[in-house]
Amino acid sequence: MMSATGTEMRLPKPPGIMRRFLADHPLAVDVFIVVWYIIGSCFGILLDGAMASSEAFIDAQGAPGAIEAASDFFALPVYLQWPWWPFAALRILIIAAALLYRRRYPLAGLVVVSLASFGEHGVQSLATGVALCFMIYAVPVYRSVAAGWIGFAIAYVVGLLQMILPLGLAPAAAFEASVAGTAADVSVNRQEFIVIAIISGLWYVAILMLGINLGNRRRYLAAVIDRAHQLVLERDQQAKLAVAEERERISREMHDIVAHSLSVMIALSEGAARAAANAPEAAANAMRKSAETGRNALAETRRLLGALSDGDVELAPQPSLTDLPELAQGFRDAGLQVGLRIEGQPSGDRGQELAVYRAVQEALTNTLRYAGQGSRVEVTVRSEPEQTCVSVRDYGSIAGSIPAQTGLGAGKGLAGMSERARMLGGTAHSGPAEDGPGWQLRVTLPAAINASGSQEAADPEPQTDMEKP
Repeated sequence: MMSATGTEMRLPKPPGIMRRFLADHPLAVDVFIVVWYIIGSCFGILLDGAMASSEAFIDAQGAPGAIEAASDFFALPVYLQWPWWPFAALRILIIAAALLYRRRYPLAGLVVVSLASFGEHGVQSLATGVALCFMIYAVPVYRSVAAGWIGFAIAYVVGLLQMILPLGLAPAAAFEASVAGTAADVSVNRQEFIVIAIISGLWYVAILMLGINLGNRRRYLAAVIDRAHQLVLERDQQAKLAVAEERERISREMHDIVAHSLSVMIALSEGAARAAANAPEAAANAMRKSAETGRNALAETRRLLGALSDGDVELAPQPSLTDLPELAQGFRDAGLQVGLRIEGQPSGDRGQELAVYRAVQEALTNTLRYAGQGSRVEVTVRSEPEQTCVSVRDYGSIAGSIPAQTGLGAGKGLAGMSERARMLGGTAHSGPAEDGPGWQLRVTLPAAINASGSQEAADPEPQTDMEKP
Protein backbone atom coordinates (compact mmCIF):
# COMPACT_ATOMS: atom_id res chain seq x y z
CA MET A 1 0.00 0.00 0.00
CA MET A 2 1.42 3.37 -1.04
CA SER A 3 0.79 6.76 0.50
CA ALA A 4 0.31 10.04 -1.36
CA THR A 5 4.04 10.74 -1.17
CA GLY A 6 4.94 7.39 -2.69
CA THR A 7 6.32 5.85 0.50
CA GLU A 8 5.05 2.51 1.61
CA MET A 9 2.49 2.55 4.41
CA ARG A 10 2.91 -0.33 6.83
CA LEU A 11 0.37 -1.56 9.32
CA PRO A 12 1.40 -1.68 12.99
CA LYS A 13 3.33 -4.78 13.91
CA PRO A 14 1.03 -7.33 15.53
CA PRO A 15 1.74 -8.30 19.14
CA GLY A 16 4.11 -11.16 19.82
CA ILE A 17 3.27 -14.61 21.12
CA MET A 18 3.82 -13.65 24.75
CA ARG A 19 1.68 -10.51 24.56
CA ARG A 20 -1.10 -12.40 22.81
CA PHE A 21 -0.99 -15.10 25.47
CA LEU A 22 -1.18 -12.58 28.28
CA ALA A 23 -4.06 -10.75 26.60
CA ASP A 24 -5.96 -13.99 25.97
CA HIS A 25 -5.46 -15.40 29.49
CA PRO A 26 -5.99 -12.58 32.02
CA LEU A 27 -7.02 -14.97 34.78
CA ALA A 28 -3.77 -16.89 34.47
CA VAL A 29 -1.84 -13.63 34.84
CA ASP A 30 -3.84 -12.68 37.95
CA VAL A 31 -3.32 -16.08 39.55
CA PHE A 32 0.41 -15.86 38.77
CA ILE A 33 0.66 -12.50 40.55
CA VAL A 34 -1.30 -13.77 43.57
CA VAL A 35 0.87 -16.87 43.85
CA TRP A 36 4.06 -14.82 43.83
CA TYR A 37 2.62 -12.43 46.42
CA ILE A 38 1.89 -15.35 48.73
CA ILE A 39 5.39 -16.74 48.12
CA GLY A 40 6.89 -13.32 48.92
CA SER A 41 4.79 -13.04 52.09
CA CYS A 42 5.87 -16.50 53.28
CA PHE A 43 9.50 -15.66 52.54
CA GLY A 44 9.11 -12.45 54.60
CA ILE A 45 7.64 -14.43 57.49
CA LEU A 46 10.60 -16.83 57.40
CA LEU A 47 13.05 -13.90 57.45
CA ASP A 48 11.19 -12.29 60.36
CA GLY A 49 11.32 -15.59 62.24
CA ALA A 50 15.04 -16.04 61.54
CA MET A 51 15.86 -12.50 62.68
CA ALA A 52 13.73 -12.87 65.82
CA SER A 53 15.54 -16.15 66.65
CA SER A 54 18.97 -14.59 66.18
CA GLU A 55 18.06 -11.64 68.39
CA ALA A 56 16.75 -14.00 71.06
CA PHE A 57 19.95 -16.05 70.85
CA ILE A 58 22.12 -12.94 71.25
CA ASP A 59 20.03 -11.72 74.18
CA ALA A 60 20.39 -15.12 75.88
CA GLN A 61 24.22 -15.06 75.77
CA GLY A 62 25.72 -15.13 79.25
CA ALA A 63 22.62 -16.41 81.01
CA PRO A 64 22.95 -19.67 82.93
CA GLY A 65 21.97 -22.58 80.71
CA ALA A 66 21.12 -20.22 77.89
CA ILE A 67 23.32 -21.94 75.31
CA GLU A 68 21.59 -25.25 75.83
CA ALA A 69 18.17 -23.58 75.68
CA ALA A 70 19.06 -21.49 72.67
CA SER A 71 19.97 -24.53 70.61
CA ASP A 72 16.30 -25.49 70.56
CA PHE A 73 14.98 -21.95 70.46
CA PHE A 74 13.09 -20.49 67.49
CA ALA A 75 11.39 -17.16 68.20
CA LEU A 76 8.51 -15.63 66.23
CA PRO A 77 7.91 -11.93 65.61
CA VAL A 78 5.14 -10.33 67.60
CA TYR A 79 2.62 -10.12 64.72
CA LEU A 80 2.89 -13.91 64.27
CA GLN A 81 2.30 -14.76 67.93
CA TRP A 82 -1.07 -15.46 69.51
CA PRO A 83 -3.55 -13.73 69.29
CA TRP A 84 -2.15 -11.66 66.36
CA TRP A 85 -1.28 -14.31 63.82
CA PRO A 86 -4.94 -14.81 62.62
CA PHE A 87 -4.98 -11.12 61.69
CA ALA A 88 -1.72 -11.55 59.77
CA ALA A 89 -3.15 -14.52 57.87
CA LEU A 90 -6.36 -12.61 57.17
CA ARG A 91 -4.36 -9.67 55.87
CA ILE A 92 -2.52 -11.91 53.39
CA LEU A 93 -5.80 -13.40 52.16
CA ILE A 94 -7.45 -9.98 51.79
CA ILE A 95 -4.53 -8.55 49.80
CA ALA A 96 -4.43 -11.70 47.64
CA ALA A 97 -8.15 -11.31 46.88
CA ALA A 98 -7.63 -7.64 46.00
CA LEU A 99 -4.88 -8.61 43.56
CA LEU A 100 -7.02 -11.35 42.05
CA TYR A 101 -9.97 -8.99 41.39
CA ARG A 102 -7.96 -5.87 40.61
CA ARG A 103 -9.30 -5.71 37.03
CA ARG A 104 -12.90 -5.63 38.23
CA TYR A 105 -12.55 -3.59 41.45
CA PRO A 106 -9.24 -1.70 41.20
CA LEU A 107 -10.10 1.33 43.34
CA ALA A 108 -11.77 -0.70 46.08
CA GLY A 109 -8.82 -3.10 46.07
CA LEU A 110 -6.39 -0.20 46.41
CA VAL A 111 -8.27 1.09 49.47
CA VAL A 112 -8.24 -2.40 51.01
CA VAL A 113 -4.51 -2.89 50.41
CA SER A 114 -3.74 0.60 51.78
CA LEU A 115 -5.67 -0.07 54.99
CA ALA A 116 -4.15 -3.55 55.30
CA SER A 117 -0.66 -2.04 55.25
CA PHE A 118 -1.21 -0.49 58.69
CA GLY A 119 0.41 -2.22 61.60
CA GLU A 120 3.68 -4.00 62.14
CA HIS A 121 4.38 -6.90 59.78
CA GLY A 122 8.14 -6.84 59.40
CA VAL A 123 9.73 -7.95 56.16
CA GLN A 124 6.32 -9.00 54.87
CA SER A 125 5.61 -5.28 54.38
CA LEU A 126 7.78 -5.47 51.24
CA ALA A 127 5.27 -7.84 49.63
CA THR A 128 2.44 -5.56 50.76
CA GLY A 129 4.23 -2.55 49.20
CA VAL A 130 4.59 -4.39 45.89
CA ALA A 131 0.89 -5.28 46.00
CA LEU A 132 0.08 -1.61 46.61
CA CYS A 133 2.12 -0.64 43.55
CA PHE A 134 0.14 -3.14 41.45
CA MET A 135 -3.10 -1.57 42.66
CA ILE A 136 -1.93 1.99 41.93
CA TYR A 137 -1.08 0.83 38.42
CA ALA A 138 -4.39 -1.02 37.96
CA VAL A 139 -6.73 1.88 38.78
CA PRO A 140 -5.95 4.12 35.73
CA VAL A 141 -5.63 1.08 33.46
CA TYR A 142 -9.04 -0.44 34.22
CA ARG A 143 -10.96 2.67 35.29
CA SER A 144 -10.02 6.21 34.27
CA VAL A 145 -7.38 8.89 34.69
CA ALA A 146 -9.45 10.68 37.34
CA ALA A 147 -9.86 7.44 39.31
CA GLY A 148 -6.10 6.89 39.01
CA TRP A 149 -5.34 10.24 40.64
CA ILE A 150 -7.86 9.49 43.40
CA GLY A 151 -6.16 6.16 44.04
CA PHE A 152 -2.75 7.85 44.09
CA ALA A 153 -3.99 10.35 46.70
CA ILE A 154 -5.41 7.57 48.87
CA ALA A 155 -2.23 5.48 48.75
CA TYR A 156 0.03 8.49 49.37
CA VAL A 157 -2.01 9.84 52.31
CA VAL A 158 -2.21 6.41 53.91
CA GLY A 159 1.57 6.00 53.49
CA LEU A 160 2.18 9.35 55.21
CA LEU A 161 -0.16 8.42 58.04
CA GLN A 162 1.80 5.23 58.62
CA MET A 163 4.92 7.33 59.22
CA ILE A 164 3.22 10.15 61.14
CA LEU A 165 1.05 8.20 63.55
CA PRO A 166 3.94 6.65 65.56
CA LEU A 167 5.32 10.17 66.21
CA GLY A 168 1.93 11.51 67.12
CA LEU A 169 1.24 8.67 69.55
CA ALA A 170 4.46 9.36 71.56
CA PRO A 171 4.67 13.15 72.10
CA ALA A 172 5.99 12.66 75.67
CA ALA A 173 8.92 10.61 74.39
CA ALA A 174 9.78 13.29 71.87
CA PHE A 175 9.61 15.98 74.60
CA GLU A 176 11.90 13.97 76.90
CA ALA A 177 14.36 13.47 74.05
CA SER A 178 14.51 17.21 73.44
CA VAL A 179 15.03 17.98 77.17
CA ALA A 180 17.77 15.37 77.39
CA GLY A 181 19.66 17.06 74.57
CA THR A 182 18.84 14.56 71.85
CA ALA A 183 16.66 16.92 69.86
CA ALA A 184 18.99 16.42 66.89
CA ASP A 185 17.74 12.84 66.61
CA VAL A 186 14.19 14.11 66.37
CA SER A 187 15.14 16.58 63.63
CA VAL A 188 16.92 13.81 61.77
CA ASN A 189 13.74 11.73 61.91
CA ARG A 190 11.83 14.63 60.46
CA GLN A 191 14.37 14.98 57.66
CA GLU A 192 14.09 11.28 56.97
CA PHE A 193 10.33 11.61 56.95
CA ILE A 194 10.48 14.39 54.35
CA VAL A 195 12.94 12.45 52.19
CA ILE A 196 10.87 9.28 52.38
CA ALA A 197 7.67 11.23 51.63
CA ILE A 198 9.23 12.80 48.52
CA ILE A 199 10.71 9.54 47.26
CA SER A 200 7.45 7.68 47.87
CA GLY A 201 5.47 10.38 46.08
CA LEU A 202 7.78 10.30 43.05
CA TRP A 203 7.68 6.51 42.98
CA TYR A 204 3.89 6.45 43.14
CA VAL A 205 3.62 9.14 40.45
CA ALA A 206 5.91 7.15 38.15
CA ILE A 207 3.75 4.04 38.58
CA LEU A 208 0.61 6.13 38.08
CA MET A 209 1.94 7.66 34.85
CA LEU A 210 2.77 4.21 33.52
CA GLY A 211 -0.77 3.05 34.27
CA ILE A 212 -2.31 6.19 32.74
CA ASN A 213 -0.28 5.74 29.58
CA LEU A 214 -1.28 2.11 29.14
CA GLY A 215 -4.88 2.78 30.17
CA ASN A 216 -5.28 5.63 27.68
CA ARG A 217 -3.78 3.46 24.96
CA ARG A 218 -6.20 0.63 25.73
CA ARG A 219 -9.18 2.97 25.82
CA TYR A 220 -8.09 4.59 22.56
CA LEU A 221 -7.71 1.22 20.84
CA ALA A 222 -11.08 0.11 22.21
CA ALA A 223 -12.69 3.30 20.86
CA VAL A 224 -11.02 2.84 17.47
CA ILE A 225 -12.13 -0.80 17.27
CA ASP A 226 -15.66 0.11 18.34
CA ARG A 227 -15.75 2.88 15.74
CA ALA A 228 -14.51 0.45 13.10
CA HIS A 229 -17.27 -1.98 14.01
CA GLN A 230 -19.82 0.82 13.80
CA LEU A 231 -18.49 1.86 10.38
CA VAL A 232 -18.66 -1.72 9.14
CA LEU A 233 -22.22 -2.04 10.42
CA GLU A 234 -23.15 1.31 8.89
CA ARG A 235 -21.54 0.32 5.61
CA ASP A 236 -23.47 -2.94 5.51
CA GLN A 237 -26.71 -1.14 6.32
CA GLN A 238 -26.10 1.46 3.63
CA ALA A 239 -25.28 -1.28 1.13
CA LYS A 240 -28.52 -3.08 1.97
CA LEU A 241 -30.49 0.16 1.66
CA ALA A 242 -28.80 0.94 -1.65
CA VAL A 243 -29.62 -2.55 -2.95
CA ALA A 244 -33.23 -2.21 -1.81
CA GLU A 245 -33.57 1.23 -3.42
CA GLU A 246 -32.01 0.02 -6.65
CA ARG A 247 -34.29 -2.99 -6.74
CA GLU A 248 -37.28 -0.75 -6.16
CA ARG A 249 -36.14 1.63 -8.90
CA ILE A 250 -35.61 -1.21 -11.38
CA SER A 251 -38.98 -2.69 -10.43
CA ARG A 252 -40.71 0.63 -11.10
CA GLU A 253 -38.94 1.09 -14.43
CA MET A 254 -39.69 -2.46 -15.54
CA HIS A 255 -43.32 -2.07 -14.55
CA ASP A 256 -43.64 1.19 -16.44
CA ILE A 257 -42.02 -0.25 -19.56
CA VAL A 258 -43.63 -3.70 -19.59
CA ALA A 259 -47.11 -2.75 -18.39
CA HIS A 260 -47.41 0.18 -20.78
CA SER A 261 -46.04 -1.70 -23.79
CA LEU A 262 -48.03 -4.86 -23.21
CA SER A 263 -51.25 -2.94 -22.68
CA VAL A 264 -50.76 -1.05 -25.95
CA MET A 265 -49.73 -4.20 -27.82
CA ILE A 266 -52.74 -6.15 -26.53
CA ALA A 267 -55.12 -3.33 -27.46
CA LEU A 268 -53.62 -3.06 -30.94
CA SER A 269 -53.69 -6.83 -31.42
CA GLU A 270 -57.34 -7.11 -30.35
CA GLY A 271 -58.25 -4.20 -32.64
CA ALA A 272 -56.39 -5.84 -35.51
CA ALA A 273 -58.17 -9.13 -34.87
CA ARG A 274 -61.59 -7.45 -34.98
CA ALA A 275 -60.74 -5.45 -38.14
CA ALA A 276 -58.97 -8.26 -39.99
CA ALA A 277 -62.08 -9.35 -41.89
CA ASN A 278 -63.55 -5.97 -42.79
CA ALA A 279 -60.45 -3.70 -42.95
CA PRO A 280 -57.32 -5.76 -43.68
CA GLU A 281 -55.16 -2.69 -44.25
CA ALA A 282 -56.14 -1.15 -40.90
CA ALA A 283 -55.47 -4.48 -39.19
CA ALA A 284 -52.03 -4.71 -40.77
CA ASN A 285 -51.27 -1.15 -39.71
CA ALA A 286 -52.29 -1.96 -36.13
CA MET A 287 -50.05 -5.02 -36.08
CA ARG A 288 -47.12 -2.97 -37.41
CA LYS A 289 -47.64 -0.45 -34.62
CA SER A 290 -47.87 -3.31 -32.10
CA ALA A 291 -44.57 -4.70 -33.36
CA GLU A 292 -42.96 -1.26 -33.17
CA THR A 293 -44.19 -0.86 -29.60
CA GLY A 294 -42.73 -4.26 -28.73
CA ARG A 295 -39.36 -3.40 -30.27
CA ASN A 296 -39.22 -0.12 -28.35
CA ALA A 297 -40.07 -1.90 -25.10
CA LEU A 298 -37.43 -4.53 -25.80
CA ALA A 299 -34.80 -1.84 -26.44
CA GLU A 300 -35.67 -0.02 -23.21
CA THR A 301 -35.56 -3.28 -21.28
CA ARG A 302 -32.14 -4.15 -22.71
CA ARG A 303 -30.78 -0.73 -21.76
CA LEU A 304 -32.17 -1.03 -18.25
CA LEU A 305 -30.78 -4.53 -17.67
CA GLY A 306 -27.52 -3.73 -19.47
CA ALA A 307 -26.86 -0.92 -17.01
CA LEU A 308 -26.60 -3.59 -14.30
CA SER A 309 -23.74 -5.38 -16.07
CA ASP A 310 -20.21 -4.29 -16.89
CA GLY A 311 -20.63 -4.59 -20.65
CA ASP A 312 -21.12 -1.83 -23.17
CA VAL A 313 -24.64 -0.47 -23.13
CA GLU A 314 -26.34 1.57 -25.82
CA LEU A 315 -27.37 4.61 -23.82
CA ALA A 316 -30.38 6.81 -24.47
CA PRO A 317 -31.86 9.79 -22.61
CA GLN A 318 -34.75 9.18 -20.24
CA PRO A 319 -38.18 10.36 -21.41
CA SER A 320 -39.15 13.95 -20.62
CA LEU A 321 -42.07 16.34 -21.22
CA THR A 322 -41.14 16.65 -24.88
CA ASP A 323 -41.93 12.95 -25.29
CA LEU A 324 -45.49 13.27 -23.98
CA PRO A 325 -47.06 13.96 -27.41
CA GLU A 326 -45.52 10.76 -28.79
CA LEU A 327 -46.76 8.87 -25.73
CA ALA A 328 -50.26 10.24 -26.19
CA GLN A 329 -50.22 9.32 -29.90
CA GLY A 330 -49.29 5.73 -29.04
CA PHE A 331 -52.34 5.43 -26.83
CA ARG A 332 -54.50 7.04 -29.52
CA ASP A 333 -53.32 4.33 -31.87
CA ALA A 334 -54.34 1.79 -29.22
CA GLY A 335 -57.89 3.19 -29.20
CA LEU A 336 -58.01 5.87 -26.49
CA GLN A 337 -59.24 9.42 -27.07
CA VAL A 338 -56.36 11.31 -25.45
CA GLY A 339 -56.39 15.08 -24.99
CA LEU A 340 -53.01 16.53 -23.98
CA ARG A 341 -52.44 20.03 -22.67
CA ILE A 342 -49.00 21.29 -21.51
CA GLU A 343 -48.94 24.69 -19.83
CA GLY A 344 -46.02 26.82 -18.69
CA GLN A 345 -42.29 26.43 -19.08
CA PRO A 346 -40.81 23.04 -18.03
CA SER A 347 -38.51 23.22 -15.02
CA GLY A 348 -35.61 21.55 -16.83
CA ASP A 349 -35.04 19.00 -14.07
CA ARG A 350 -34.65 15.62 -15.78
CA GLY A 351 -35.68 13.62 -12.72
CA GLN A 352 -38.86 15.62 -12.28
CA GLU A 353 -39.74 15.41 -15.95
CA LEU A 354 -39.20 11.64 -15.89
CA ALA A 355 -41.56 11.40 -12.92
CA VAL A 356 -44.19 13.41 -14.80
CA TYR A 357 -43.78 11.22 -17.89
CA ARG A 358 -44.09 8.00 -15.87
CA ALA A 359 -47.16 9.31 -14.04
CA VAL A 360 -48.95 10.11 -17.31
CA GLN A 361 -47.84 6.77 -18.76
CA GLU A 362 -49.17 4.85 -15.76
CA ALA A 363 -52.50 6.70 -15.78
CA LEU A 364 -53.05 6.14 -19.52
CA THR A 365 -52.09 2.47 -19.16
CA ASN A 366 -54.63 2.00 -16.37
CA THR A 367 -57.29 3.77 -18.44
CA LEU A 368 -56.65 1.46 -21.39
CA ARG A 369 -56.58 -1.57 -19.10
CA TYR A 370 -59.76 -0.86 -17.13
CA ALA A 371 -61.86 1.60 -19.15
CA GLY A 372 -61.03 -0.02 -22.50
CA GLN A 373 -60.77 1.27 -26.03
CA GLY A 374 -62.76 4.31 -27.02
CA SER A 375 -62.68 5.94 -23.58
CA ARG A 376 -61.82 9.63 -23.32
CA VAL A 377 -58.88 10.92 -21.27
CA GLU A 378 -57.79 14.50 -20.54
CA VAL A 379 -54.12 15.02 -19.59
CA THR A 380 -53.00 18.38 -18.21
CA VAL A 381 -49.40 19.22 -17.23
CA ARG A 382 -49.03 22.69 -15.72
CA SER A 383 -45.57 24.02 -14.83
CA GLU A 384 -45.62 26.89 -12.34
CA PRO A 385 -42.75 28.75 -10.65
CA GLU A 386 -43.39 26.94 -7.36
CA GLN A 387 -44.55 23.50 -8.54
CA THR A 388 -45.52 21.21 -11.39
CA CYS A 389 -49.06 19.80 -11.40
CA VAL A 390 -50.19 16.77 -13.38
CA SER A 391 -53.86 15.83 -13.84
CA VAL A 392 -55.12 12.81 -15.75
CA ARG A 393 -58.92 12.47 -15.90
CA ASP A 394 -60.79 9.73 -17.72
CA TYR A 395 -64.54 9.49 -18.13
CA GLY A 396 -65.00 5.75 -17.79
CA SER A 397 -65.66 3.12 -20.37
CA ILE A 398 -68.06 3.72 -23.22
CA ALA A 399 -70.97 1.47 -24.05
CA GLY A 400 -69.94 -1.65 -25.92
CA SER A 401 -66.18 -1.28 -25.28
CA ILE A 402 -64.09 -4.25 -24.21
CA PRO A 403 -61.44 -3.47 -21.52
CA ALA A 404 -57.99 -4.66 -22.46
CA GLN A 405 -56.91 -6.31 -19.20
CA THR A 406 -59.66 -5.88 -16.64
CA GLY A 407 -58.72 -7.09 -13.15
CA LEU A 408 -55.06 -7.93 -13.87
CA GLY A 409 -53.50 -4.95 -12.09
CA ALA A 410 -51.42 -5.57 -8.96
CA GLY A 411 -51.31 -1.97 -7.73
CA LYS A 412 -47.54 -1.69 -8.11
CA GLY A 413 -47.81 1.05 -10.70
CA LEU A 414 -49.67 3.44 -8.40
CA ALA A 415 -47.36 2.56 -5.51
CA GLY A 416 -44.29 3.21 -7.65
CA MET A 417 -45.75 6.49 -8.85
CA SER A 418 -46.42 7.61 -5.26
CA GLU A 419 -42.85 6.64 -4.32
CA ARG A 420 -41.43 8.69 -7.19
CA ALA A 421 -43.42 11.71 -6.09
CA ARG A 422 -42.40 11.26 -2.46
CA MET A 423 -38.70 11.06 -3.37
CA LEU A 424 -39.03 14.40 -5.18
CA GLY A 425 -40.87 15.98 -2.25
CA GLY A 426 -44.29 15.86 -3.89
CA THR A 427 -47.57 14.01 -3.55
CA ALA A 428 -49.71 11.70 -5.70
CA HIS A 429 -53.43 11.03 -5.24
CA SER A 430 -55.72 8.87 -7.33
CA GLY A 431 -59.35 7.88 -7.01
CA PRO A 432 -62.83 8.20 -8.48
CA ALA A 433 -63.53 11.57 -10.07
CA GLU A 434 -65.58 13.97 -7.96
CA ASP A 435 -67.45 15.63 -10.84
CA GLY A 436 -68.75 12.59 -12.66
CA PRO A 437 -67.89 9.06 -13.76
CA GLY A 438 -64.36 7.90 -14.32
CA TRP A 439 -61.05 8.09 -12.50
CA GLN A 440 -58.69 10.95 -11.78
CA LEU A 441 -54.99 11.18 -10.90
CA ARG A 442 -53.33 14.26 -9.42
CA VAL A 443 -49.55 14.57 -8.95
CA THR A 444 -47.89 17.65 -7.47
CA LEU A 445 -44.11 18.12 -7.55
CA PRO A 446 -42.31 21.12 -5.99
CA ALA A 447 -39.98 23.23 -8.13
CA ALA A 448 -36.55 21.63 -8.34
CA ILE A 449 -33.67 23.60 -6.81
CA ASN A 450 -31.21 22.40 -9.44
CA ALA A 451 -33.47 23.08 -12.40
CA SER A 452 -31.58 24.29 -15.40
CA GLY A 453 -34.18 26.85 -16.40
CA SER A 454 -35.01 29.96 -14.38
CA GLN A 455 -38.43 29.80 -12.77
CA GLU A 456 -38.80 33.57 -12.98
CA ALA A 457 -38.54 33.30 -16.76
CA ALA A 458 -41.46 30.91 -16.98
CA ASP A 459 -44.36 31.99 -19.17
CA PRO A 460 -47.35 32.69 -16.91
CA GLU A 461 -49.78 32.46 -19.83
CA PRO A 462 -50.97 28.96 -20.73
CA GLN A 463 -49.88 27.63 -24.10
CA THR A 464 -52.23 26.37 -26.70
CA ASP A 465 -53.07 22.69 -26.86
CA MET A 466 -50.19 20.76 -28.28
CA GLU A 467 -52.32 17.74 -29.11
CA LYS A 468 -56.03 17.20 -29.35
CA PRO A 469 -58.02 14.06 -29.83
